[in-house]
Amino acid sequence: MTPPERDYSWLPEHQFHAAYTLAHVDALIARAGEVLHDYLEPGPFTLENIVDGQVAKVRVKAVAPLPAAAARYAADAMTQLRAVIEHTIFAEIEYVLGRALSDDEARAIEMPAAISEAKFSEWLRHRRRRDLPPLHDGQPMVRRLRQLQPYQRTDVDNHPMRVLAEHTNLAKHRTPAVAAVRLGKINLDVPEPAATTMPGGPVQIGDILATIPMGKQVPATIWPEVSIQRPHTATWHIVIKELGMLEEWVRTIAIPYLVAGTRDVSPLPPGLDTTVGHEDLRVTLSVAPDKSAMKRSEWRIMAATARQGLTETLALHPERVEPAVIQAWLDGLDDDAVMAVAIRLQTNGDVRRLDHVVREMLAEALAANDRR
Repeated sequence: MTPPERDYSWLPEHQFHAAYTLAHVDALIARAGEVLHDYLEPGPFTLENIVDGQVAKVRVKAVAPLPAAAARYAADAMTQLRAVIEHTIFAEIEYVLGRALSDDEARAIEMPAAISEAKFSEWLRHRRRRDLPPLHDGQPMVRRLRQLQPYQRTDVDNHPMRVLAEHTNLAKHRTPAVAAVRLGKINLDVPEPAATTMPGGPVQIGDILATIPMGKQVPATIWPEVSIQRPHTATWHIVIKELGMLEEWVRTIAIPYLVAGTRDVSPLPPGLDTTVGHEDLRVTLSVAPDKSAMKRSEWRIMAATARQGLTETLALHPERVEPAVIQAWLDGLDDDAVMAVAIRLQTNGDVRRLDHVVREMLAEALAANDRR
């Protein structure tokens, strides 16, 4: 199916800045994704097997320190997302007034994140804002701002504007963003009713990730994740998904609504190249990549984790192919192909089918090794 043609006639020249800033945000998220990929690829957990009576336990021996850049790239991206919203409001008000704002007036321009209608009305009544006609209640900009407020949803704490405001207030005024490596989940690649696994959550040295009956080999895939803590709820959310959610909301809802009064327009693409100049921005936007950094990074991390898990799983088969041969085969596949290999292992508990699939994969690995 041919994708619909993009139309950026809704984006006036005085709002071109938004396209560039959103592309910059996507580049920052991509850099965060690269740091996380390099951290997660070798596996952040060092594990050891210990015997305890009739069971073997997989214990965390060490946890690799999380690179500080991950949280700081995340904070930079969120700060820029909030900035592009406020820059858009500023540019629109100056355009409506037909003049530059004074310093006093400029200080009144911001994006509120009101948790109630009363709080939003209080924000409007601020002295500096009362003196700006575009910010009088009933004006188009006020209607648009009101529509984007957290209190418009029942789950106020999870509204993207509330989440963005809380993250950026923390990062700008109090402390760097709080990020940590956590256990996402453990998948047993072969069903074993007697095995137990640790639920997802924080991981510390000494934690037992899995307990398995002695004498049994149960291949498992461990999915670590790097999460960021929301300041106002103390809940943890995967960094890349949090950034992706906020970027998506600002790019496809907030900016179109603030500029055009509707989200029913062609969203600004995240893949605009900001390292070169563009003579006709609208034309460039119409062909810029539309796959966000979150989607690219998430897929890359999933594939890297799958490579590790697949190598360990396939090496346990009685055929006994060397792990280095399996790893080399998987390293020679692109991310899409690796994820396709992982999907082939999902046999819904059919052990005979699983054995057949694994033998096929080992044959492919040996064939690739012979070709080298």
